Amino acid sequence: MNKWLHLFTIFSMVILLTGCWDRKELEEISYAVAVGIDIPEGVDLEKEQSFDITFEFSNPKLQINGAAGETDKKEVITITSPDFITAKNTANSFVTRQISLIHAKVIVVSEELARSKYFYRMIGTALKEREIRREINLIVTDGKAVDFIKKNKPEMEIRPHRYYQFVFDRSIETGLVPDSTLNRLFSITDGDADLFLAIYGSVNDDKDKNEFKEEDQYLSGRVPKEGGNPAQLMGSAVFKEGIMIGKLSGEETRSVMILDETMDMEDMYVSYTDPMNDNYKIVVRLKKKDKTDIKVTLRKGPPKITVNVPLSAEILSVPSMINYATNEKNQDILRKAIASEVKRNFDSLVKRSQQEFKSDPFYWSLYVRPLFKTIQEYEKWDWTNKQFSEADIKINVDIEIFGYGKQLKETDMEMIND
Repeated sequence: MNKWLHLFTIFSMVILLTGCWDRKELEEISYAVAVGIDIPEGVDLEKEQSFDITFEFSNPKLQINGAAGETDKKEVITITSPDFITAKNTANSFVTRQISLIHAKVIVVSEELARSKYFYRMIGTALKEREIRREINLIVTDGKAVDFIKKNKPEMEIRPHRYYQFVFDRSIETGLVPDSTLNRLFSITDGDADLFLAIYGSVNDDKDKNEFKEEDQYLSGRVPKEGGNPAQLMGSAVFKEGIMIGKLSGEETRSVMILDETMDMEDMYVSYTDPMNDNYKIVVRLKKKDKTDIKVTLRKGPPKITVNVPLSAEILSVPSMINYATNEKNQDILRKAIASEVKRNFDSLVKRSQQEFKSDPFYWSLYVRPLFKTIQEYEKWDWTNKQFSEADIKINVDIEIFGYGKQLKETDMEMIND
């Protein structure tokens, strides 16, 4: 009797564990690849919890033999709702397929919402939705999120989900935008010690409003470009305690990625003024040759922070035709000039962080916390709002030039003076 009872129990468990009861065919699901969140026109969030939620769906029914038309690429809908989970449920009343967020690549929020205290409360609902992954990237746009999604028309990629995947990978590799996943947002904000950087995006291409002069010091929407996708990703939005408080240019974002050991830094291509002829710029491939060494010393008064940054540089282009490849004296001049310019960028960013943001964008709190015995002692010391802004910070840059491109000798030609 016990034998048959055991067999019946095992058979019943196998049936229950099959997991097919909630199965859905691919043709029955509409996958949202991007979610946009805006504050509706005329809505006061103090009185009413209401947001414009935009969903961008990828249409799997694409032409195989050639590029599909614009209507085949994606579908975008906007719904006014208290949150995007409720909006998803409401949208299911008129979207023919069941909406799924499991393959969502990005959440886009307007700068207006990001600068309000309601942003973190709103985005926090992502933790409640099991379909939202913590690897989703966050973009802050200077206009409406719905405009960014609608006007974002990549010409090289038919499938929107592939576009977002590729553009994040390439942009982060350049160092001009940060790694801004929801996981990093929640970890830094809940840790209450550092600044979180989100990708800054725009569809505005107004050259006249550019605030910066160098190619890597642009903000998104200020890059002088013609044609192609009007959507741009450049620089970062700075968040403190879940509220946006400022912006960093592409160069400043790159500096953060070098000084923050929790961010992966790929090879970065940078141009520097030729130290022996300031009419030209030298193109350099920059990368870390070792980890950034960060030491925090507690003492009576402000703490002392010493940062040693070891970098390797490969010279790729010398338009001035000056011999750096075989002339050791010129090499030393060039190495010191690059190190000086990199250090100047670091010092400027640290000063701005201490004076304007009054908090740490480099995640250096990870090196401060082990110096205290208890969490209470660390919190009382107040790294976030006091100690970092008063800290004595010294950054040392060590540059090693390891190559001068494929061709060592500069072209032998008669230069014509202007």
